[in-house]
Amino acid sequence: MSQPLLPPSVLGIIGGGQLGMMTVREAQRMGYRSIVWDPDRTCPASRLADETIVAPFSDEVAARRLATSADVVTYEFEHISTDIVEGLERLKRVRPGHEILRISQHRVQEKEALQRLGIPVARFASALTADGLREGIASVGLPAVVKTANAGYDGKGQTLLRSSGDVEAYVRSYASAPEEVVVEEFLDLACEVSVIASREDSGRVQEFPVALNEHRDHILHCTVVPAEISGVARTEALALARKIIEGLNVVGVLCVEMFVTKDERVLVNELAPRPHNSGHFSLDACSISQFEVLVRVVAGLDVPEPRLLTPCAMVNLLGKHVETLDVRRLHEVPGVKLHVYGKQRVEPRRKMGHVMILGDTAARVAESVARVRALIGEPDISQE
Repeated sequence: MSQPLLPPSVLGIIGGGQLGMMTVREAQRMGYRSIVWDPDRTCPASRLADETIVAPFSDEVAARRLATSADVVTYEFEHISTDIVEGLERLKRVRPGHEILRISQHRVQEKEALQRLGIPVARFASALTADGLREGIASVGLPAVVKTANAGYDGKGQTLLRSSGDVEAYVRSYASAPEEVVVEEFLDLACEVSVIASREDSGRVQEFPVALNEHRDHILHCTVVPAEISGVARTEALALARKIIEGLNVVGVLCVEMFVTKDERVLVNELAPRPHNSGHFSLDACSISQFEVLVRVVAGLDVPEPRLLTPCAMVNLLGKHVETLDVRRLHEVPGVKLHVYGKQRVEPRRKMGHVMILGDTAARVAESVARVRALIGEPDISQE
């Protein structure tokens, strides 16, 4: 982009969930207008956007309408057609583009792309048939995790196999409806971390601090920043994020999720070419949020170096938490800032909001996290 897009230019966003909503909010603050495309007319972003296109994500007429109305286009999630995004790119500037979207949608292609860059990943094998699945499990060894190649998130499409009995039961089920899967070695983990990185058209890269992530039932439960990991692991995580966003030529925001093993190896798990749940801490605890960074990148503006202003943690609020949550008592917890997404449909595993906890020290943050967990009915594993 030779000249940056300045307010009141229009930002088009494919997807109107909470990530889109928070992007729209930051864009509004900066003077930009926004148009959101989502099948749900009550989606969170619709309450803030200047316009909402209500149509399925496969609707080519809606795609052309978005391209006509917006000055630049981005997306808030990756489960959309790459053909639609590629078609949009012929009409309008789209950041990130369809190539990183295609890679991130397919676990095998993602791992192969990372390997070509020399990025460490867990040992894996892909399979399309029952015989191929047996061979893949044999090559990786047990225990192993079998994941669908497509459309997996929040633990969907994942099965842990620990024994030969598990293998036989899974193969019998798989043989009746075979699909492409990836078999991964089961790692002895110390923790999981992530890095949000951004890259401008000029090639300039910025990274947010490394975030330490705790998952429960395959859904992100809590993020703590700064991550309590060794300096060696922290340096490696930041370097890998930079190498990936540069190597894949991504212009936009990219979340790199990683495993840290007990012997301090850092292995990349998966990529998300958009703002990420584990980066929500940036809204309240950093000099700039991941959402403002996205707006700046797609508009062609310079991105300053993100700085962590205070120790913090983020706890997700799922549907199972909110129906009995005492909001008054939640606000009594030191350092708490509540974010509610305004979703109309409540489901036990659906993300309905999150709680930010800020504190002068990591210890004070941990104390408040324990109180928040008690209020939402989640055990404080650290105290067990």
